[in-house]
Amino acid sequence: AELPFEVSMHHDLTVAELESILTSSTDFVHYIGHIEADGFECTDGKLDGGELESVGVGAFFLNGCTSYEQGMALVEAGAIGGVVTLSDVINSGALRIGRAMARLLNSGFPLGAALELARKESVVGGQYIVVGDSGLAVAQAQNGTPNLCEVEPIGDSFRLNFKTYPTSHSGLGGTVLPYIEGNDRYSLSSGVPQTFELTQDELERFLLLENAPIRIEGRLCWPGQLNFDEL
Repeated sequence: AELPFEVSMHHDLTVAELESILTSSTDFVHYIGHIEADGFECTDGKLDGGELESVGVGAFFLNGCTSYEQGMALVEAGAIGGVVTLSDVINSGALRIGRAMARLLNSGFPLGAALELARKESVVGGQYIVVGDSGLAVAQAQNGTPNLCEVEPIGDSFRLNFKTYPTSHSGLGGTVLPYIEGNDRYSLSSGVPQTFELTQDELERFLLLENAPIRIEGRLCWPGQLNFDEL
């Protein structure tokens, strides 16, 4: 999916190059690579986050094995918050978690809520935690408030649970009006999810209004991935 911000990619970094990235003013860094308690593995040695006087990165995702110590070092050096791992994680699981996290953060979910949803995508999800501010969002949701649509088939119709999440952009007390025909009731951020019973056509029209995450039959997916005729 197209991202609403500038993205740069770096590979095979030296210690100096990674230090430059972490100390530059950056909204979000997604690191994929080898990490040990005493530093990030670079092509010419290790960079220990604990030796950095300050960092410019706001949020981060350290998607490597046992990244907790280095993540805490980044927070202590000035980062607002990030996601780290508590132990070794298998590559396939890390890939699934990372892919889900990237899409959820891009959709405006704060770090904590994004991880709550993404960790269910792999058995290694329990090894990921947030350090720092879990309410930090790195992007703004399309409608201003990130939401999750939980869909459950019931006979010839569908039950839709519409759940919203507060963020650093839209805090507690914010409201959203789900654009469903006949509905005039607002949904309160972090409140009890609104529930609707919809026909297939009504469900399809609503879910296609926004590229927001959907949970159906226990799996996380997105509107463009659904075949509504097979639901």
